[in-house]
Amino acid sequence: MDQQQFDSELQTYFLHIKHEIKQEHIEYLKKHPELNQILNDFTSQIILEKPDNVYQYAKEYFSFFNQEKDLKTCKPLVISGASGVGKGTLLQMLFKQYPQQFVFSVSYTTRAPRPGEVHGQHYYFVSKEEFQKEIEKKAFLEYSEVHGNYYGTHLAQVQKVMKQGQVCVIEIDVQGAEKISKSMPNQCNYIFINAPSVEELRKRLTGRGTETEEVIEKRMKNAQKEIEKAHQLGFYNELLNDDLQKTFKKLIDLLKTFYVDLKL
Repeated sequence: MDQQQFDSELQTYFLHIKHEIKQEHIEYLKKHPELNQILNDFTSQIILEKPDNVYQYAKEYFSFFNQEKDLKTCKPLVISGASGVGKGTLLQMLFKQYPQQFVFSVSYTTRAPRPGEVHGQHYYFVSKEEFQKEIEKKAFLEYSEVHGNYYGTHLAQVQKVMKQGQVCVIEIDVQGAEKISKSMPNQCNYIFINAPSVEELRKRLTGRGTETEEVIEKRMKNAQKEIEKAHQLGFYNELLNDDLQKTFKKLIDLLKTFYVDLKL
């Protein structure tokens, strides 16, 4: 056998081996279609979030598949309440006291960033085309259109926090909470922050000194609807915020019953 014939047969052999390996890969992918789904989900998510450190993002994203942690201990926490009830202040206190246990959910939006807003910190700013694609993939726990722009809670964002063994906190109105309850039935904890009375709520809104009487009236009507809807839904644990420090203690006591494995 001369050198040319040897090289030809060797090339044929390697082509045959390459073909066999390719066929093995094709057969494996046929048996495991979830692999394509995992990689497609990862690619879609990384394009939307645009992290600076892709390697670190991938490491955190795929680390979940090596975890054996019971995700029930990390049920998302959905917080609702009318404007002026103090839910924002209570959440600030919660994040300050337990920064490692509770993480705020960052929503997606199609509106343009306002001065000082940071992509991935205040919102994930995406195009309407990108948002629509995520809607078609049923990737949002809930979404709504406000003044021509979309806002939504992305399932992957919530799962990302859960994978880290933390509680994802979603601050949202009652209508949004209802949508989440349908997307994740019996998989979230719900708290509704309420003022001790309608009169007290009006007093707080007026005391801000930042809104007209017309705006306050509108907020009061919306508040009444929120309260009625929350009671109708029946899945909320209600906290009356009549004293900030006492209410915060009640909030922590309630969270201890939700998340017994967390050090609160």
